[in-house]
Amino acid sequence: DVAIKKSKELNFVNVYNDHLAQHSSTTCRREVVHHLIRRYSSDKYKNKRTRSFLYFGESGCLVGRDSETMKLLDSETMKLLRVLHLGGLRFHFASNGDLIHLRYLGIHGYYFSYYLAFISKLRFLQTLDASLDASGHIISETVDLRKLTSLRHVIGKFFGELLIGDAANLQTLRSISSDSWNKLKHELLINLRDLEIYEYSTSEERRVPVSWASLTKLRNLRVLKLRAKCGVYLWLESEEAVRSMDMISPSLESVTLVGITFEEDPMPFFQKMPRLEGLILENCHYSGGKMSVSEQGFGRLRKLCFFMESLDELQIEEEAMP
Repeated sequence: DVAIKKSKELNFVNVYNDHLAQHSSTTCRREVVHHLIRRYSSDKYKNKRTRSFLYFGESGCLVGRDSETMKLLDSETMKLLRVLHLGGLRFHFASNGDLIHLRYLGIHGYYFSYYLAFISKLRFLQTLDASLDASGHIISETVDLRKLTSLRHVIGKFFGELLIGDAANLQTLRSISSDSWNKLKHELLINLRDLEIYEYSTSEERRVPVSWASLTKLRNLRVLKLRAKCGVYLWLESEEAVRSMDMISPSLESVTLVGITFEEDPMPFFQKMPRLEGLILENCHYSGGKMSVSEQGFGRLRKLCFFMESLDELQIEEEAMP
């Protein structure tokens, strides 16, 4: 309440709700709208200076052409819009050719297909967040983002094919299926820092293994998460190749693996990551039964978590994890 009161005093934000419907500033640039906005007259609230629009409340509301919210977000009020957080709102856009200033779009993954045509035309969009629904809806449609060359952050469970063009600016990609990941040109992802690969398929024929070779091209990658609903193989370098390397993935700081299957002990591989501070293995499978951390291994590790039923022994030599 204090924050809202102060924000209104500074004309920082305009909030529409049950208790405050009588006044709206035409100079307010950031608007937070509750789903009950349909009770109010749009003539009082139309603001051509709007920069940010955040909707919250009931999900699944379909906004018609004559609704109050539609009048709030018409061609006049959206020209300067930079942030559009629709949440669970299904909204019909009559025209989106003028949204050249839009940098952030937040929607529920459940309604992602409803906005596909709209999203494909947002050439200057920097953040696409389709993870706003608590259920984490899987997006199974083909998503073509090749025209969105300014994208920096793409967030959502993209299980269907995800097409990305010139991705030199991309910093966050969470999450993409292993099949779509293997089809990307990894050498173009020069600024990618946060990556999550999520394999949702339970069919063995459709599960695609992930090779670490595709990750070595990501020179700035700091956070990596590989998640599989049913075991997916992670192909690491051979034991002989690992022994000949001084370091592996020098930028990685955090690695989380869930539901991954290893053919060899992964510890000799991971312990050669010079900046690694966190390693989590959850519901992973390794038939060897024993993993070993050698002397001077994991020089900067602060967090090591194992949740593996198949692991019988973890051997850590003296002077490891200094």
